[in-house]
Formats: sequence, structure tokens, C-alpha cells
Amino acid sequence: MLKRVLWVQAVLWAALVTSCAPAPVATSPTAPMVTATPTLAPTSTPAPSATPTITPSPTPARPPATRPPSRITAPAIGLDAPVLEIGYKTGYLDGVAVTEWELPSDAAGFHRGSAYPGNPGNTVLSGHNNIQGEVFRDLVNLEAGDEVNLYVGEVCYRYRVSTIEILPEKGMPTGVRIANARRIGPTADERLTLVTCWPYTGNSHRVIVVAMPVTLEGRNTPESTAPG
Repeated sequence: MLKRVLWVQAVLWAALVTSCAPAPVATSPTAPMVTATPTLAPTSTPAPSATPTITPSPTPARPPATRPPSRITAPAIGLDAPVLEIGYKTGYLDGVAVTEWELPSDAAGFHRGSAYPGNPGNTVLSGHNNIQGEVFRDLVNLEAGDEVNLYVGEVCYRYRVSTIEILPEKGMPTGVRIANARRIGPTADERLTLVTCWPYTGNSHRVIVVAMPVTLEGRNTPESTAPG
């Protein structure tokens, strides 16, 4: 049975209100009233008040996406491909329910239910390496520090490669394959995970690339438009 876990974070706000009674005012004996002759003073023009300066609210550097990515680029390996949202079908492996993602032709596949770019969680994309466009053929050649970009319309979400793993898959025990699959599961942090098969002539392994968002002063760095 497939289960989808929803993480809910509750935040408790507490307010402390302190009330103070007014301080007592000292009184003094009433002094006799003295009548004074009024003195006329020249009329002065009041000084103009300063105009307040309005500081605009800062705009988020990169708004969290509300829909799947539409394009992926990785300049180091010449990758520039469309992205399509994909679903899965359910099967069984040694009595354990598993999901098989249905990859598109000539495009990378965004796993439905994974995180949209710019949001906390794991954004997962899979692609073929040796058939139907071979969009992720050179994924294995990425190195730590290489840039990967996701586009949602014209908004760019930038990442840098953190880790690359080549994991044995074909013929492995069920426990090993399930452990491999955990890499495409939900995460608490924001990250991008790219998956394909390897080698080009065998497909016995899985290439797993994890990239972390590029940040500036603690915020995601934007690019306003997609390259031509």
C-alpha cells in the first residue's frame, strides 16, 4: 500500500501584555493668583513639517513556485531539455508495493508529488540515458559545484551539484533497491535530485545527482528570464 505523508509544522505564537497603573501626581498648596499685563509678541511662521520617507517592502529574491518546472539546463554537460510532469503505476517487488515512474520521450520527467522549485522538499526529475532522446545521457559527467537550472516559465531556480552517486540496481536484493529509492523521497530541506540509468550500454546502475539551491544572504538568487 502506498502512503503519502504530510508533514505539518505547528507554530505557537505567544504574546505578553504588561499593564501599568498611572503614577500618582503630587499636589501642592494653591498659590495666590497674580494678574499680569498682557505683552504682544510678533507673529512667527511655523516651520514646515518634514515629509516622511516611505521605504518599500523588499520583494522576495525568488518566489516559491506554484507549478512544476518546464525546463532544465546544466551548462557543464550541454543539457537543455523540456520538463514534463509524470505519474507512476504501482507494481510489486517480492511482495512489496513499488512505484514505476513513466518517463517521457525527449524530455525530463518531473515526479508528480515532489516539491515545486523554491519550496522546502525534494524536487525530483528522471530521464532516459540511452533511449527516447537520451536527455540525461551525460548526467554521470556532472561534478560537484556544477550549476543546474530549473525554469518555471521565465523564472530560474539555480542549484549547484552537491553529490553524485552510482548505485547498483539490477539484480540487487529488494532491500538494496528500496534503500536506493529513498533518495527520491521527501526531505526537510530544499534540494534537487536527478535520476537516470547507467551505463549507456547496460542500465545496471542508477545515477543519483543531488544539487542544492544557490543562495545569497540566506535567500535564493533569482534570474529573471530564461536564456534564448
